[in-house]
Amino acid sequence: MNTTRTRIVQAEPLADHWLRLVFADGAVHDVDLAGLLQTGGVLAPIRDDRERFEAVIVDEEFGTISWPGDIDLDPDVLRGDHPPASGARLPRRVIQPA
Repeated sequence: MNTTRTRIVQAEPLADHWLRLVFADGAVHDVDLAGLLQTGGVLAPIRDDRERFEAVIVDEEFGTISWPGDIDLDPDVLRGDHPPASGARLPRRVIQPA
């Protein structure tokens, strides 16, 4: 379960498959989801349809991001505290540290 600091409070789609994520503790990270989306499966529609990618919302109950179709991602992975199940870390830029 994510802690208060890893809760996402704002998400903004950027160029390509980058997202700007604002965390509850004030940290701001730009995260590149391109590699993760390449796995396809349930993520293929987000990868292949820019409009769908930009439909990202913050799930306030769980403090993470989600898309239509009950697709969500672990905020601890998005912040970089834990690697994705694939083991490959997501490229990121720390815009504002906590």
